[in-house]
Amino acid sequence: MPSGDSQHSKGQPGITQAALFGLCPRCGAKGLWAGLAALADRCPTCGLEFERLEPRGRGMYLVVLPVTILLVLAALKLDDIVQLPVWALIGLWGTLVPAVVTATLRYAKATVLMARLEKEGLQ
Repeated sequence: MPSGDSQHSKGQPGITQAALFGLCPRCGAKGLWAGLAALADRCPTCGLEFERLEPRGRGMYLVVLPVTILLVLAALKLDDIVQLPVWALIGLWGTLVPAVVTATLRYAKATVLMARLEKEGLQ
């Protein structure tokens, strides 16, 4: 940990742990996610309200759109390189696209949530 960090943030989960494992940025308890990419109303342990700090609206399009474009380009490039049957493409992209978009949204929402918590001094 760099020497510029405060002692207050020691032991708290980082962005990756919050995004992947659903750990509260304040206390580290599970319960950040209510759905695949939807934040819970509040932390079950410390009571931190996630709902009011959740990023909503058009801002998430800035995250989803580039990821979608990259996935479409990857699908086109894969189709040029390897001529897979349609059933294989449906199986591959039908599982890969939702997983990548969900992981990206979780990471983006956890990043914005932690930035807003730090800005308000709630972390």
